[in-house]
Amino acid sequence: MSKRVPDFVNPFRAAENGQTIAGRVEFARMGRLVEAVENRDGGAEVRLSFAIDEQGVPYVWGQVSSEVVLICQRCLEPMTVPITIEMALGIVDSDDEAKCLPERYEPLVTGGKPLMVAELIEDEILLALPAIPRHNDGVCAAVNTASREESSDEGDASSANPFAVLARLKSKH
Repeated sequence: MSKRVPDFVNPFRAAENGQTIAGRVEFARMGRLVEAVENRDGGAEVRLSFAIDEQGVPYVWGQVSSEVVLICQRCLEPMTVPITIEMALGIVDSDDEAKCLPERYEPLVTGGKPLMVAELIEDEILLALPAIPRHNDGVCAAVNTASREESSDEGDASSANPFAVLARLKSKH
């Protein structure tokens, strides 16, 4: 069983000390994510390693893995989306410092404040979510139903009304 990840960490001190944080962050600690997913009782396994590179840049390298349940926008049924994220973030106090980071790092602008760990993880997961969640064609009930109905239609496909399938779906409800 994973241990709970702390709420806050001083990222510069953590980098100086070579600190590693590993554990679980519950979705309940991520307000924006909870609104976007169906499995509100879920969580993410996290590993964050803080260090200072050979150029003197403090950074955090991290891994996040989770499964979120979203609603398919075709069939409106739940679907599980595996999330696996690797991140390399250069720790800086300002946007000006961020411009000087080596290309291998995305900026983590702290503004001189402690890092809210759950917020960082939430941001990364939200960025990894699909813009329009959809099952794969072979799995989605809406695509399979439409395909079966199209194949059973009689008549020339080139002269068929493209909205006929929608009309039939509407009449069924």
